[in-house]
Amino acid sequence: MSDIFKEEFIRFLIRREALRFGKFTLKSGLTSPFFINLGDIHKGQDLRFTGKALAETIDVKFGHVDILFGPPYKGISLAAAASMMYSIVFDKDVSILYNRKEAKAHGEKGTFVGKLPQKGDKIVVIDDVLTTGGTKVEAIEILEETFDVKVTGVMVTVDRRKKGADSGLGNYPLHSIITLPDIINYLDQKNSEQADELRKFYEGGS
Repeated sequence: MSDIFKEEFIRFLIRREALRFGKFTLKSGLTSPFFINLGDIHKGQDLRFTGKALAETIDVKFGHVDILFGPPYKGISLAAAASMMYSIVFDKDVSILYNRKEAKAHGEKGTFVGKLPQKGDKIVVIDDVLTTGGTKVEAIEILEETFDVKVTGVMVTVDRRKKGADSGLGNYPLHSIITLPDIINYLDQKNSEQADELRKFYEGGS
């Protein structure tokens, strides 16, 4: 992704208040000067824009993909949006798959919804953000153990890790639309007072 597109995506997140500044406690227990909630991206045009950004990044970083797996819950809408935009932008059909947190006891039953993987399928796990990688590792393990396949990698909208922090994904490739340094660079250009707070967080300060 070009710097211009990254700036456009950051402006979009701020405009939709999906990127907010303040003092927040994350799921990991970390205290953060910013918070990203892709749940605030819920309108059709917003999902179209986000899906296009995801599809274009995935196509550049991973090439041909067969299945996008969205962990519940935010990953589901992101996988669907990216799949739709794949069809529009690249004229390619990319399937989606997601799992329920609890198996359904009626109807089609089971845990998984969507295209069930076959050996040889190129599968990318898609989610909103990455801090420690725990949710993504769980998704990878579920897919590989259930279907005896190999996951290709992980795609997120924002890689929000601190400097030098391990993704927790081992050898699985990780790609994102933007990273925390991208946000800091954008705020620097805007002479925003939040830039120093985010830089301190990124460098590992308390």
